[in-house]
Amino acid sequence: MKHTAILFALAIPCQAAISFSLPGNSESAAWSGLNNTNYLSTAGFPSYPTATDSWPSALTPDTGATLGGSLNKISGGGYFASASLYDAGTPGTFQITDLASLAGLETVVFQADLGSSLGAVPLLSYNGGSQALTADFTGISTGIFSSGFGGPPSPTTNHAWQWDLSGVSGSITGFAIEWTTNPHGTIYQLDLVAGDSFTQVVPEPTTSLLAALSLTLAAFRRRRA
Repeated sequence: MKHTAILFALAIPCQAAISFSLPGNSESAAWSGLNNTNYLSTAGFPSYPTATDSWPSALTPDTGATLGGSLNKISGGGYFASASLYDAGTPGTFQITDLASLAGLETVVFQADLGSSLGAVPLLSYNGGSQALTADFTGISTGIFSSGFGGPPSPTTNHAWQWDLSGVSGSITGFAIEWTTNPHGTIYQLDLVAGDSFTQVVPEPTTSLLAALSLTLAAFRRRRA
């Protein structure tokens, strides 16, 4: 993993997902409203205490998506609670697949607004393979939801991962991202962007703020010395 940093909330205008633009062509998809208002047990989705039951179908992205893909539970816990997708104490493994990715794909950015950290970080494979690539760049920022499991409500955390696929030999015709939750993990929103021209957007330009902060701390230490 090349870089890990905290992304300042200033970089998030009024949404959980980080706003950015990629050069060239890009496509996007999101899965929001991951709750039992939108996905009822009457439609075949499990409810508590049957959280480990399989889903009846994969979930297509929100209306307006330009990236074709689907979200599905592979195994473990995962049902739609009142405010989020909740694993009910049994870690769940989930997967987003894109079977017709953007021509000339060079980068993928995946974001998840969570009530806790993941039990296993997202891994990306392509063309039906099992490469299981870890992200090249990662970052975190404050989400827009409130998660109060086991205590008083606190803000969710938006996690971002970016893969640099510009060095892959040959074309990528499809990819899959797979991850596992921590026990009692909650997922509020998922966002995905794919682009045909790589540039690092995670962390965003807030790295300059981190650099400025490190210089300030260094100067402070010199003064104290």
